[in-house]
Amino acid sequence: MLKLDSNEIRVAAFIVVPLALLLLIVAVKLGYSIEGSTIDVYLKVDSISSIKKGTNVKIKGHTIGRVVEIQPVYKPALHFLATMRIDNTVGLFENCAAVIQNQNIIGDPVIELRNPERPADLLAGGSVIEGIEHVNLEVILQDVHNLLANTNAAIGVFKEIQLQSKGNIRSMMQNLANSVANLNSILANSQRDIVAILSSFRETAKTFTEISAELKKRPMGFIIRGKKDEPGEKKPDEQKPEAKK
Repeated sequence: MLKLDSNEIRVAAFIVVPLALLLLIVAVKLGYSIEGSTIDVYLKVDSISSIKKGTNVKIKGHTIGRVVEIQPVYKPALHFLATMRIDNTVGLFENCAAVIQNQNIIGDPVIELRNPERPADLLAGGSVIEGIEHVNLEVILQDVHNLLANTNAAIGVFKEIQLQSKGNIRSMMQNLANSVANLNSILANSQRDIVAILSSFRETAKTFTEISAELKKRPMGFIIRGKKDEPGEKKPDEQKPEAKK
């Protein structure tokens, strides 16, 4: 019978023990339990921005597995299947929900599995669960940040337009002031003419009033006198009767 000396035993232990520990660590990292009671189920998501390889899978805050692989699927439309290696002893049902959320604002995302109120058949390996993205505070803050950035950009454009149009506004105001000054000058120069025109209107109105009064008083005499007063003619009292032959 082959006998090993102490040196060979030490060498074998030095090789076998680290190798076994390494295999155990790899198995734990990949999501295997020591009892081998794990199953692989798939999480269907439209985007992988919220999950990654190694994302924890929990139920009621208790970690039951993690994402071990993410693969794209191109038909019928581009989506992704994340392989979740989870503990099979927790009693999940096939119609459970998978909510993708953050533990806090700066924490890593987690996948929270939730059993339905009405239980169905137990979740089997290879099942596909639809992922639901939970809108969290971080997404809202990002949207607010984008809105503020767009607002600042709009304010910058407005300021640039204001600076460019400041000279045009100043020139417009100067032209308006010049127009007002010209109008005042025209009114001042025409004031004398307006007074003279009004005086002439008053004299004309006075003459019309006198003529109207005379016409009402002696209409026939006014007409006859008007004819007799023509140049080259004499008034009736100035004409002498012709001598009788």
